[in-house]
Amino acid sequence: MQYLKWDKFRDTLLDKEILYFSLYDLETLFKAHSKSLSRFISRKAQEGKLTRLKKNLYCLSEKIPGDFTLANIVYQPSYVSLESALSHYSIIPESVYAITSITTKPTREFGITGRSFYYQTIKKSAFLGYEPTVIFNETVLLATKEKALADYLYFVSRGTKSPNDRTDWRRVDINKVKSYLRKDFNLAELKIQKLIP
Repeated sequence: MQYLKWDKFRDTLLDKEILYFSLYDLETLFKAHSKSLSRFISRKAQEGKLTRLKKNLYCLSEKIPGDFTLANIVYQPSYVSLESALSHYSIIPESVYAITSITTKPTREFGITGRSFYYQTIKKSAFLGYEPTVIFNETVLLATKEKALADYLYFVSRGTKSPNDRTDWRRVDINKVKSYLRKDFNLAELKIQKLIP
């Protein structure tokens, strides 16, 4: 491992456009022993050249992935939705500090690179309505406009989120939102009518 120089390591990752990596990824890439690579990673992280995203997941400190990409990879399966997606689509006017996502795993919160990442749990049958979307040259899993709003309204119906009076309903197909709430979240018509003006 003493032959692996930082410049070669860095240039290889940049040339191959590798945004993040695990120890296993590096073993395959550099054909090196895991213990040696692990020491190399730890040393470079201490030097500030690498950033630890979570256990056994790192990136170059000079090229940290975008927030939505981080949200996708830190806790899987997940897709960006709720306030983050609604703000992205300008359905709500507020800027959102925390990155909000949907998952089928238990609800979690992570702090990464000074940002908060929240993951809300929904049932597997409602884990849909998202698509690969390119944002700042990175492909992320992002809820569609209507699904992001439906996800949000679902949690409003459960009392864990508050209605947003500044929602711009003109930016969505309300019938699609209702369809998600009806078919995928199994909400009663009366409850849907209370959620949507």
